[in-house]
Amino acid sequence: MSTKKKICIIGAGPSGLCTAKEIQENNPNIDVKVFEKSDAIGGVFSNCYEGLSLVNNPFLISFSDFPPQDNCDDLRMWKAKEYVDYLNRYAKYNHLLPLIFFNHTVQKINKKGKQWEVCFQKDGDIEIEIFDYLAICSGANHKARKTHLPNQEEFSGEVIYGGNTKKVSGLKGKKVVFVGLGETASDLVYLSRNLVRQSYVSVRRWPGYFIPRYHDNKPTDLDTSNIYHALSRDVDDSRLSFLTSFKRKLEYKNIALQEDKKIQNAMNHFNSSYKSINYLGPFRRVTTKSCGFIKAYLEDKTSLKPEIVNLEGKKVIFKDGSSVLADTIVLCTGNTFNLSFLPDDILDKTSSINKLYKYIFIPDVEHCYFIGFARPNLGSLPSVAELQARYLSAYLKQEIDLPNQEKMQQEILNQQQRFKWQFPVDFERITHLVDYYWYTRLLAKDLNALPKQWRLFFLDIHLWYKVNFSFLYPGIYRLYPHNAKSKKIASIIKKFPTMNKKVLFVETILYLLNKLSKLFSIK
Repeated sequence: MSTKKKICIIGAGPSGLCTAKEIQENNPNIDVKVFEKSDAIGGVFSNCYEGLSLVNNPFLISFSDFPPQDNCDDLRMWKAKEYVDYLNRYAKYNHLLPLIFFNHTVQKINKKGKQWEVCFQKDGDIEIEIFDYLAICSGANHKARKTHLPNQEEFSGEVIYGGNTKKVSGLKGKKVVFVGLGETASDLVYLSRNLVRQSYVSVRRWPGYFIPRYHDNKPTDLDTSNIYHALSRDVDDSRLSFLTSFKRKLEYKNIALQEDKKIQNAMNHFNSSYKSINYLGPFRRVTTKSCGFIKAYLEDKTSLKPEIVNLEGKKVIFKDGSSVLADTIVLCTGNTFNLSFLPDDILDKTSSINKLYKYIFIPDVEHCYFIGFARPNLGSLPSVAELQARYLSAYLKQEIDLPNQEKMQQEILNQQQRFKWQFPVDFERITHLVDYYWYTRLLAKDLNALPKQWRLFFLDIHLWYKVNFSFLYPGIYRLYPHNAKSKKIASIIKKFPTMNKKVLFVETILYLLNKLSKLFSIK
């Protein structure tokens, strides 16, 4: 009689939860254990700064087979606590809580033949357990990226990391310099704008392509479509660029609230400030919804400064020769993953996640998988992680075969070259960056989960229309096989809003012309 295999999933954030769910649901011959170092599920979302707001509407941040609601009445972006509440509902509904072992910190993992020896700390004691498979789901934002400023030891104020700033009340009455302008820095600047004495934001390089979170009280990720994201990635540097420019002007014209127009104007200014890269457009930049900074900037509550080049006492000196006095420097220079528990030879192979086949598999290491490390340029990481988890589950069930090592290495090289070209400014600093639309379709194709366009068109044209002309909802990869769950997802998709019809018309023309230009190789 065959015995069950065992898989150890490290991390009970969104990636770990969907991986546990998919494997438990589809692989009855595998026992699942999830080791979580904290006492709660949610990963970084359960241990973040007060007031954190997500950057996607609930349908984009949720899992495709567990919609946040049955209608589209409330599409505002959740606070972190609301998202953690959703994850708890997901875990309870899918019977995941008995699989999760809280306060279990993985210390070291060793390879033992074809199995894995996992050493973990529990209640102060070190224990060991043997597993057949490993799924690393601890995330790419596990710890703050170490940053050392010039002459930092000479600074007489305090230097703290933004990720460790749980409450902005600690900045009250201080002169603060924020370093970096990603979404964390932007949120902290905005949340502290009426508390600090003075606020400055120092930027060494531009964080990405600015997009606001809302237009007219609606999430901006509703103002897009699958048909638009099917365009060639160099469309902004092609003969069709006049149409993409016209589309964005049309979108701007449709903004009704004057405050939102001011925010969009400021973002347009910053997006076009770097003349050497502004031709790239949003398809070839990582997007960032740093509108908190923009709001504070427009309220004259913060000032933008260049790179810090020196520190003397409390004086902060910038590259343009200007200087300010500061009590606190808040480093918001990004996060990175911590895989120090892995064997050294595997650490070398995972120094960058783009060395993995489909960002999941190490070509020459069996039974060790990575879920939730690919960073999409837009959309949400949990929806990407869920597709990865489905892919892994299908592989473990032997429904998907992997190519040989040589072919995997070639595909890895191809994916690296693709994204180096697509993201020439951002790839080196975010090496696990992927194109959301391209990558999710890549996984969905192997899962036979892509929408069947002609079938949809003839059997349910309303659903076909919403699949193609509404926003990038991952539920479109759950329409098959037909069952009660897929019917519910289809009924929800039919309720989704679409953008202004004039904008959709322009996107349709763009799509058709882009298809023709590729067909006839017109640049």
